[in-house]
Amino acid sequence: MPEEFFSNLKTFIKPQWKTAFLSALIIGFLCHTFVFTNILPNHDSLVNMHSPQLKGDSGRFFLSPFSGISSYFDLPWINGILSILYLSLTAVILTELFELKKTFSIFAISSLLMTFPTVASTFSYIFTADGYMFGTLLTVTALLMTKKYKYGFILGSIFFYMGVGVYQANFPFLSTLILVFLITEIIGRKITYLQLRSYLLRFFALGATGMGLYVINFKLYTRIFAGNMTSYQGLDSAGKNSNSISEYFNQITDSFMHFFFRGFITDLPINLFEWLNVALFVLIALGFVLIMIQNRCFTHIAMASFAFFLLLLLPLSAYILYFISVDVNYHMLMVLALVSFYMLPVLFYEHLSIPTIFAKCFSWLAVATIFATIFNFALISNIAYLNMELKYEKSTAFVNRLISRVEQTEGVTSESKLALIGRVQLGSSLSTETVPESIPKMTGPLGDSIIPLPYHYNAMMRDYFGITYQFISEQQREEIAASDWFVEMEPWPSPNAIRVINDIVVVKLQK
Repeated sequence: MPEEFFSNLKTFIKPQWKTAFLSALIIGFLCHTFVFTNILPNHDSLVNMHSPQLKGDSGRFFLSPFSGISSYFDLPWINGILSILYLSLTAVILTELFELKKTFSIFAISSLLMTFPTVASTFSYIFTADGYMFGTLLTVTALLMTKKYKYGFILGSIFFYMGVGVYQANFPFLSTLILVFLITEIIGRKITYLQLRSYLLRFFALGATGMGLYVINFKLYTRIFAGNMTSYQGLDSAGKNSNSISEYFNQITDSFMHFFFRGFITDLPINLFEWLNVALFVLIALGFVLIMIQNRCFTHIAMASFAFFLLLLLPLSAYILYFISVDVNYHMLMVLALVSFYMLPVLFYEHLSIPTIFAKCFSWLAVATIFATIFNFALISNIAYLNMELKYEKSTAFVNRLISRVEQTEGVTSESKLALIGRVQLGSSLSTETVPESIPKMTGPLGDSIIPLPYHYNAMMRDYFGITYQFISEQQREEIAASDWFVEMEPWPSPNAIRVINDIVVVKLQK
């Protein structure tokens, strides 16, 4: 009976799981409710009000079925609830993976996962966010199964294959979590060489089998089913790298430093984000040394050296996709793996048990830094959402003005075609300078417009204003843009920015 099932389930659930789930759930809604309760589309959302998310040409073979759980409509509240649910379950699995016992550790891991900027970037694509969060859940589930069961990697590899089939960035996410897990097991729990070997073999089997299944799927799609891979992020050139090792390291170093220390290495302002990251890496160094001293890991030179080696491998693991395709361009949607760095001080805090003065100082510094980081992540997310609202309002206001001008232009008929050439400038110092200087580079939320190209105008006019125009082809646009009479036209908002030629309404935007 259902009552008996739920009664038994209640006794099965550990208190730590409840803490993780509720922490993630509450923090998730506190941080992200604004984007769930408002229509804040970005440029992709405009053309995906209803979309089956068939992304086989992007290698995301499982995105469609998992996005379909919430229907294929852009439903911010439903997609948001499911996304929070999936991430809350992910927090539970991480709690079990690392065997967390301390309340702060559980709260911190759950909150860091839920507020990390990658999540806010993903929520700017809310029409498909739940599918991506389900892929994250599958990935960490695969890791837990592999850790707990001797042959768990068999089923785990299938879960991992599906996770990567939702989004390829789940590969570096998994590999980085594996390194963090091994580091804390070696120096925190002092596992034996045999235990370490067992973990290494199982994790290697998980990664190799899961990625092997994905490669087979990739080859079947491109060769047997004659699917064409998009050139986006170098997918069509995957496995054809010709870079030298030094070039890979330069790419990784540049991306790593730009994420954590942008204000220190560029002309942009140094924000609280960068200062907290400085504190983060100080805590990682201190925590690593304190755990080594507490557990007398220096008496096992080989294991201690291996743990240190794994620590140095973390940046390479987080940016491992650089080794797969030369044209990969890491952006905020792809760097969830970097949350592992923020987890390290929390895990060191979890394993510190001897109350020395240094351990107490580290613990208080870790608590203060992690709380400040979580709060700062929440601020970053909501500043991003503010910019999303501003650029949506500006874009809809402009399209409204554009439609009005076109309708009042002499010679426009119901059969007229529309030619929009150039891009309108909707920027203000707030959206073009203040916001980008105040938060990390957030893919999706930043920018000053959600209508960069004609098909975006077409979608907004059709779905938001109920106006349907037939747009000219790209070749016609290029021909008009090269004509002498178009060059002589004044750009928007001039009264002469619109001209009707051969029943084509030509609008010259600002650039």
